[in-house]
Amino acid sequence: MQRRLMVAGLLCLSPGAGLAQATPPRVAADGETFEGTYFGSPNNAVFKGIPYAAPPVGELRWQPPRRHAVHPGVQSALAAGASCFQSDRLTAWTKGIAAVFGTQDKVEVHPLNASEDCLFLNVWTTLWNRRSAPAPVMVWIHGGSNLNGEGSTPWYDGAALARRGVIVVTINYRLGPFGFLSHPALTAESPNHASGNYGLLDQLEALRWVQRNISAFGGDPSRVTVFGESAGAIDIMHLMASPLSKGLFQRAIAESGAPMQGMMGLAGAEAVGVKLAGALGIEPGTGALAALRARPASDILTAAGRLLLAGQFAPSPIVDGWVLTGVTGQVFDEGRQLPVPLLIGSNALEMTSLQFYLPRVEHTPEAYRRWLEQTTGPAAPRMAEWYPAPSGAEVEGAVVKLITNSFFTCPSRMAARSVSHTGRPAYLYQFTRVLPGGEKLGAYHSAEIAYVFGNWMAWLPHEAVDDKLSDTMGRYWTQFAGSGNPNGGGLPEWPAYTAKTDQHLELGSQVRVGTGLLREPCDVFDPGLRAQWQTGGTG
Repeated sequence: MQRRLMVAGLLCLSPGAGLAQATPPRVAADGETFEGTYFGSPNNAVFKGIPYAAPPVGELRWQPPRRHAVHPGVQSALAAGASCFQSDRLTAWTKGIAAVFGTQDKVEVHPLNASEDCLFLNVWTTLWNRRSAPAPVMVWIHGGSNLNGEGSTPWYDGAALARRGVIVVTINYRLGPFGFLSHPALTAESPNHASGNYGLLDQLEALRWVQRNISAFGGDPSRVTVFGESAGAIDIMHLMASPLSKGLFQRAIAESGAPMQGMMGLAGAEAVGVKLAGALGIEPGTGALAALRARPASDILTAAGRLLLAGQFAPSPIVDGWVLTGVTGQVFDEGRQLPVPLLIGSNALEMTSLQFYLPRVEHTPEAYRRWLEQTTGPAAPRMAEWYPAPSGAEVEGAVVKLITNSFFTCPSRMAARSVSHTGRPAYLYQFTRVLPGGEKLGAYHSAEIAYVFGNWMAWLPHEAVDDKLSDTMGRYWTQFAGSGNPNGGGLPEWPAYTAKTDQHLELGSQVRVGTGLLREPCDVFDPGLRAQWQTGGTG
């Protein structure tokens, strides 16, 4: 386990050292003492690499997270812990976006520090030496297709957001085959007769840690907001549908992620696990689980990667009968999700930075027409009007817009509608800002993250309008975390979503209220999306 006892020499002071250096911040959490560091002033403290669960290694691989052992002495919380085991895909993806701006040479490349011992979190607080009311807490769940990512990437540095008066927590959770693998032997050993949702269980355990400990950092455990992007946002929707989430958070923010499709049930997920084990030469029967746990993590990741490319494995939450007792989309459709306010939205051209997920459509009007007929059936003529491609050069753009809307925009609208039907407030947005030089990308997938966190990477160009929009979005997000309502402080009024008014907020070069976001195509998409929401959960 990655534990770091403080060395006395680290506390030695240089001549003229200030108060912040002489008295580094310390906090007690789960019976241990952690020492962090200050940022900006003695009121601003950050603690990195705090373990929230025992290392899920050896016999704990593919087990629900366990409480970690208490260690004596002062533990260092100066550096982030390892990321969860994964391949390094994000650097290439980031460079692909930066290449559009001509800044790929400015992308910092850090060696991937991945390990199965990865259940760490980081906390930023600006209330360290202040006597004031406890602050709202924002817990970030990162994206990355449940395959990649970590809570400690510079994108998610919580300092700027914390300065707005909230406590920011970022977490790691198990990914890929380590976070989302079912197998009959795993189900058999489980007292809950379930397997496969270990990544979600990690997120739930991190939220329990927050409930137990966040008051020591100046946070209010009764005002916890989960917020995340992409797979992190979709996972949040699953958490809202889980009976295990009760009392763990009071608000939710989902950026570019809503339930988009049916879900696999336990039996189907177990069959995938058997196939993955078979790819490793491990057949079902006595000893299969021990053999799986004995295999190096790299072997398991490689085997899962091959199945992923073949379309035979997807690291997604499943209906296991314990963590998730029903298909998440259906739970929302029936209004049975956790009754908390929801802020949700998407970006105008998500798929420009997700080209690897686009269907292969030949760049001819005839091929595009055939694809529309195959995928949208009787709605194809209307889709051709809304997403025209009269020439081959326009096919890719039409596909990007159609997939963006069917995967992101319309499901977000449906989720907002489902929450509003329960009487809880929902706030819908569309992010439309296009960075200078980024016209080819438009408002791409993940573009809003820099605005929410107030972090601008060296490779990311921006103008004064972007700083203003970042300030506006940071205020909306933190005000929502505080009260469940993003409005106030002189910001443009953001109306709560209802099916009747069908209003949303555009977050772009201008911030303004819009009505009927893609109403016609979404009204056509909705029945098909709803049918997908109703599927799965048994096989």
